[in-house]
Amino acid sequence: MQVLRPSEDVEEFHAHLYFDAVTRTSAVLLHEKMQSFHPRLKVNTLAEGSRGPHVMPMFGMDIPKDIFAEVVSFLVLNRGPHSILIHPVSGNELLDHTHHALWLGPPQPLNLAVLV
Repeated sequence: MQVLRPSEDVEEFHAHLYFDAVTRTSAVLLHEKMQSFHPRLKVNTLAEGSRGPHVMPMFGMDIPKDIFAEVVSFLVLNRGPHSILIHPVSGNELLDHTHHALWLGPPQPLNLAVLV
């Protein structure tokens, strides 16, 4: 039988918005918008190459649990051509980036070897 984990195991959520040469301009616009979206939303710098398990260019966001619905609702409606990985931060990076992950748009490749 599977042991159920309480939602308190989730510290916060991360979102990673992916882009390429064709979609970089719209990613920059979304990056700028997200920086002023909410004072408690931490928006990281644009990563033009791989960073951690993310092999495509992207930018990440740290989303506090209490503003998760607000941020994700905006991303659902405004992601444009971008795929976005959304995952919890629960202490198990491999599971968080795979089994516990949500995707807006097509899933993108990840280098999971760096998470084990």
